Parts: sequence; C-alpha cells; structure tokens
Amino acid sequence: MFSQISSKISAIPTTLITGFLGVGKTTAILQLLANKPNNENWAVLVNEFGEIGIDSALLAGSSNEQGVFIREVPGGCMCCASGVPMQVALNQLITKAKPDRLLIEPTGLGHPKEVVEVLTKGKFQETISLQSILCLVDARNLIDKRYTEHPSFVQQLNVADTILAAKADTYSAKDEENLALFIAENELTDKPLHLMQHGNIAPSWLAQQPKTVIVTKPMIGIAVPSLHESSHTIELGYKKEREQSQALQTRLAQEGFIELNNHGEGYFSKGWIFSDKYQFNYKQLFAFITALKASRAKGVILTEQGSYAFNKAGSDFSCNKVTDSKDSRIELIDTNENALNIVKSRDLLLLAKDAI
Repeated sequence: MFSQISSKISAIPTTLITGFLGVGKTTAILQLLANKPNNENWAVLVNEFGEIGIDSALLAGSSNEQGVFIREVPGGCMCCASGVPMQVALNQLITKAKPDRLLIEPTGLGHPKEVVEVLTKGKFQETISLQSILCLVDARNLIDKRYTEHPSFVQQLNVADTILAAKADTYSAKDEENLALFIAENELTDKPLHLMQHGNIAPSWLAQQPKTVIVTKPMIGIAVPSLHESSHTIELGYKKEREQSQALQTRLAQEGFIELNNHGEGYFSKGWIFSDKYQFNYKQLFAFITALKASRAKGVILTEQGSYAFNKAGSDFSCNKVTDSKDSRIELIDTNENALNIVKSRDLLLLAKDAI
C-alpha cells in the first residue's frame, strides 16, 4: 500500500545536482557520500535518460556507506506526466530513509525547471528545503554546439545558483580561457564559479540559504494537481511502476537478458540487462567498449575477475571494481541512432559465458 510522507518529516536540506551527459554528476555524488557524517541518513534520487538504470547500481555498488538510500527513475525526464514518476520515487525514498539530507540528480537531458517546480510547490513544499542548485560543466565541451545550444544545457545553467567546472584537472589553458569567455558572454558572472577536481564538492557549496522559486508562467504540459488528486494519481503511478518492474524481472528470468531503447531531446539510448547467468570476459568486454564510437557508454558488469563499473564519455574512460552486482547492465547513448544500432545483443553475448 502506498504510504504518504509523515508530517513529522520536514524541511529536508536538498541539493539539486545538474549537468549535461557525461559531465561527472554520479562521480560527484559518490564523493559526497564518501564524506557523509556517520550519524546521518542521506537519500539520493537519480534520474536517467536510458531505460536500463545504471547510476543507482553504480552508486550502490561503489558506496559502502551505511545510512545511504538510493532510488532511481529511469527512462527520461522524471517530471514528465505531471511529475508523477518523481513524486512516487520521492515519497518512497523519504518515507523509507527519513533522510537528514537529500541529493537529486536529474538526467543530463531533463528539465530542471520542472524538477524545481515539483520540489517547491504542492505537497513537497513543507517537506523539502531546496538549498542549492549546482550545475556541473566540462569546459572542454564548450566548443561543441551540441552542448552549448542544447535547450537542456541552457536551462541547467539558467536555473543553477552555482556553476562547477568539472574535471578541471584535465583542462588546458585554452579550456580555462573558453570557460571564462563562455561565462561572460552568457551573462553568468553573477553565479559563483568553482573549479572541481576528481568530483570533489565542498560541503559549503551545499549549505546555501533555502530558496523560494516562483514560476511565473505555467510549464507547458505540467499541471500541479491538488493534494487529493495528486495522492490518487501517485497511487496509480506506484501500481504501474510495480507492475512494470515485475514484468521485466519475469522476462529477465525467462530470457536471460533484456534490451531496451529510448529517444528524446535529440538523443538515443540503447541498453541491456543480463542476468547473473552470464559472466563477461573482462579484457574482451572493455576492449569492445573502448572501441565504440558512441559518445556515452556506462555500465555495471559481472566478470570472471569480479564486478566492475565503467564509464565512457567522449575520450574519457574509467573503470573501477565494485561490490558484487546482482546482474550486468550496459547503456549506450548518442545523437546518431545508427551508431547504436550497429551494436547487437549477439555481439555482447559473444563476450560472455554461461556462469552457471
């Protein structure tokens, strides 16, 4: 049965961490969790563009911290359909975790204005204290119009109250010059700018004053329902989500793997979930992944050498060992659908063997 948030839970300090695809949002959250006070419960709500759901598995597999609760909303912007997916996830997460702090990571192709709308109006207005909105930017991408002219990228910067130059340890002098020019040309100089290395976010960047965000014009396609209507709608959303999850698990048990696709905002995603029946060859899989032309690839996989999380954004590639994963997940994202379609399920199955 769906349960409403207790009235005793109120004013949870909340930070929204935005940024375009591959900028390092999940890495930053992992660093925050690693420095969480031992006596606090923290909750993390993650939204992904792809249907597979990689980030929650990555966070769960990479963070051994006690008092960390993670909830994921895959498949595009969590504020579509009147924000019901987000409201369902927030209710479940807050009720379970009773957190001292809440971190929210929208998809890099989402609409942060709509996320702010849900957090600062209606039923969450008394429960959540939105204290800071951070936007991560990789200065190396500021010469690419696919980023700088994308509506989501522009909105992320406009909504943010602090800009974090992610992966600053990789910047050249020209990158830093481009960053300064970009900030000036886009009239963003009123927002604090910090260079961020290795995903490290200073605690002081989270502890800003609570803000009241007023949306003067209604969001197109967004209607904030009354509390009664919202409760009923969220109940139906929760039921639908549970049914979909059960159907996927049944299919995974029967077929051994699932392929799911998504598209929107000028991007395409293609992803797979493989049951623990399959164990990947470590060297062969990563040789395959690093050779891919897709602009974005990430996953959590079971190999003969253990469980690993990998992340590929452009030419950047990272891989680290994680706690045992219950399955293997791989997600590819690109603006070119053909770049994804050349990768077939059989190609990945050839890199795996029956582990049972």
